[in-house]
Amino acid sequence: MTIAKFPFWRVVPSESGREDEYILPITRPATVGPPGNPHIMGGACLGAAVDALELASQQSLLWATIQFRIPSQGAEELTIRCEQVGGGRSIGQWQADVLLNGRVIQMVTAAVGAREPSEQVLFAKMPDVPPPDNCPEKPKDANGFDDNLPGQLERRTALEDNERGIEAVWSRSKAGFANDAGLLAVISDFFLGAHPRAHGGSSLDATFRFIQSAPPGWVLSITQMSAFDRGVAQGQAQHFSEDGTLLAISSQTGVVPRVPLSDLT
Repeated sequence: MTIAKFPFWRVVPSESGREDEYILPITRPATVGPPGNPHIMGGACLGAAVDALELASQQSLLWATIQFRIPSQGAEELTIRCEQVGGGRSIGQWQADVLLNGRVIQMVTAAVGAREPSEQVLFAKMPDVPPPDNCPEKPKDANGFDDNLPGQLERRTALEDNERGIEAVWSRSKAGFANDAGLLAVISDFFLGAHPRAHGGSSLDATFRFIQSAPPGWVLSITQMSAFDRGVAQGQAQHFSEDGTLLAISSQTGVVPRVPLSDLT
């Protein structure tokens, strides 16, 4: 088992000299799939883009949406180029291109910053579900191994109602990483694992709305599938800290497999 000792979605400044350009070195913990055919999990790409945007802007993320355009098999590193495209000093509108060998494979649009002073009001409430210690371990994903991205998280099922399309799952970093915007973006990308019909699907896009960070520990993700239509799954999720504080909101569209994995076993 290989547990990353450093957040695998963190970027480093590019040596190209280009302003607001960053590099994500690809390590096994950022990928899914077997060792012979790994690809970067979309959540790792989104987390890296969030990290790059926060570094480039020197502000905290408000929201980001990513379009997954081209697969990333065999990548050793990704380049992320950030650019402010609107807004002002308090809140800026940004975009980021994720490149592999000079080719744009993901596109990100985002907003960063804060309008101060402001008073926080949290309307969303965490539902009453069993605590993580009383929940069974969630079965491993078909693309998950002990040393790749699914193996970096401990995940436990608190609720599964497939008829209503609702799942509640506790997640926490095995390495003890803080629940910052990057890690929460990674956690939010387990959307297609929330329903048997969507297992093994591929994400078309993901939107992540960041409220606040939390110390290391459990995060409860309440996923609501909204519809399966035209071969895709659509839905949204809310992510809470163990004390019930809302941390983030996410949504996604993903292609549903023609044959569910459950029918292949």
